Amino acid sequence: MKSDDFFRLVRTWLTIHLPRARRLSQHTIRSYKTALNTLLAYLRETRHLDLAEITFGAINHATITGFTTWLLETKNLAPSSANQRLAAIKSFLSYCAAEDPSLVAIWLDVKQARPARAPAHAPDALTMPAVEALIRAPGQHTSHGLRDTTIILLVFDAAARIQEILDLTPAAIDTTPGRGRVTLTGKGQKTRTIPIMDKTGRHLNQYLNVFHPGTPEPHAPFFYTNRAGQHHPMSQDNITYLLNKHATAAREHCPEIPERIHAHQLRHARAMQMLRAGVPLPHIKEFLGHANIATTSIYASADNQMVREAIQKAASTTPDLAPIWKGNDDLILRLAGLK
Repeated sequence: MKSDDFFRLVRTWLTIHLPRARRLSQHTIRSYKTALNTLLAYLRETRHLDLAEITFGAINHATITGFTTWLLETKNLAPSSANQRLAAIKSFLSYCAAEDPSLVAIWLDVKQARPARAPAHAPDALTMPAVEALIRAPGQHTSHGLRDTTIILLVFDAAARIQEILDLTPAAIDTTPGRGRVTLTGKGQKTRTIPIMDKTGRHLNQYLNVFHPGTPEPHAPFFYTNRAGQHHPMSQDNITYLLNKHATAAREHCPEIPERIHAHQLRHARAMQMLRAGVPLPHIKEFLGHANIATTSIYASADNQMVREAIQKAASTTPDLAPIWKGNDDLILRLAGLK
C-alpha cells in the first residue's frame, strides 16, 4: 500500500472513528495521536524513513517490539506509558484491518506483541496529615483561595482524576446534605456517581455562590479561569501549578509533603484510607472507576502498614476501626454496598 493509504486511514481514525463512532473524549484522542506521532518518530530515527516513505509495509511484529524497547530504553518511558502507546497502535491497526481486509495479517502479527512488564510498586499516596495540611493551605479569605480549597478537597473526597474534575459541570453536582454526590465521567466516557462528605458539599455551595451566582448554566465548566473577561476551562497544568504552590506553603507546617506533588497522590490517599477503614476492594474499584480489580489490588498488596494494624486489632478485644466519614452513617452504608 502507498503512504497516502496509511495517512488516509490515520486521518479517518482520528477525526471520524474515534470522536464519532467511539465517542471518545478529546483528551483520549490526543493520547492516541501522541502514540502515532511517537511511532512515526521511531521509524524516522531507526529506519531513516521520511514521512512520505512510511507505509503499512514498515509495520510488523518486529517493528512494534523494537518500538516498545525504544520507548523504555531510549525515551525512558515508564512501562505503563509505553503500554499505553502500544495499546493505541494496536487499536489503530484493528480499525485499519476492519476498513481494509488486506491489512488483517499486519494487525494479527502486531496483536501478538507483548506489553512491557510494569513492576508493582506502592502508590505514592500522601499521608493523611499531608492531605489535611494541603486542604488548609489556600485559605478561604479570597475567591482564589476558596476555589483552590474546593478543588483540592473534591479531588481527595471523590478520589477523582484531574480530567474528571475539569470535565465537571454544575448539573453533575448534588450538594443535598446527607446524600451529596458528584457524577464523574472517566476513561472511555464511563460515568460513575460518587457520594461526597457534607463538608465537601458545603464548600461546593460556597464556590457556586461566588463563581456561579444565580442560576448556573447546567453544562458550563464548573471550574474555570478568567482571561480577558471570558471564562475558559481550567487545564491540567493549572491544577498541577496550584497544587504545588499550596504544597510549598503547607510544607512549612507539614514536612511530610513531598517536594513535587500531583493530583493522583490525593486519589491514592483516598483509596488507601478506604482500604484501611475496611471497605472491600470491589467497592473501592467502583469508587475509583477502575476497569479491572487487578489495578485496585495494588493498594492491598502494597500496604504493609495495613497488615500490621490488622494484626494489632486481631489481638484486641475491642477493635476500633476508623470511619471514613464521621457522623454520616448513610454515606458509609451506601459506599459499603449496604443500602
